[in-house]
Amino acid sequence: MAVYRMMYAKVGPARFISHLDLLRTFGRAARRAGLPLAFTQGFNPHPKITFAAPLAVGIAGEAEFADLELTRKIPAPVVARALTGALPEGLSVLEVRLQRGSSPPLMAMVECASYRAEAKACGPVTGEELKDAIASFLSRQEILVERKNKEGKKVLRNLRPGIFEMSGKVDNDIIKIEAELKTGSSGNIRIEEVMEAFQKTSRLPVQGGYALFRTNLYTGAGKEKKMLWQS
Repeated sequence: MAVYRMMYAKVGPARFISHLDLLRTFGRAARRAGLPLAFTQGFNPHPKITFAAPLAVGIAGEAEFADLELTRKIPAPVVARALTGALPEGLSVLEVRLQRGSSPPLMAMVECASYRAEAKACGPVTGEELKDAIASFLSRQEILVERKNKEGKKVLRNLRPGIFEMSGKVDNDIIKIEAELKTGSSGNIRIEEVMEAFQKTSRLPVQGGYALFRTNLYTGAGKEKKMLWQS
């Protein structure tokens, strides 16, 4: 058996593929490419493909990660080319590395994600106004959003502890905001909730809402963060 760690992009029309369909899409692409996929045992076997952290439908991913297990070793560049040629529009494999030795599951490794949000301003906004709006937003001790728990009851969640960094700039009439948020199995802050809360408090003149992009996934956070390649 051989495990390959893939960095891939999920952009354009592919950003509307659900997490479950993404698993099916990669499985079909691997079979179409003739790769010797490893499968789970049991009544309903499925390809051994695991993803680092699910993306909400509609959010683009510029550097996503997944592990793919094959029954025999193949050169990593060959795996990358084979998959890319079989994937639909908007999905592309950026790099593949053969994993040597054992490593924790991807979902257990992820602790932080970086995001970019972009929106067209429908009124005058200066870089200083955007900077002040972000500073005011981050100065709050609580940024509360409403979620449903496992029992279906509505509960309040404080996003603020999971917003590690946030900055922005205005490029012509485009507002661009970058953020680092807590992500993974130990806690997950949703960029769409952060931007919705920010827009409510900042009241910046934005046309049609923010387009959202996840730009990378990391172990650790801040100066300690590292990409998910095995060292």
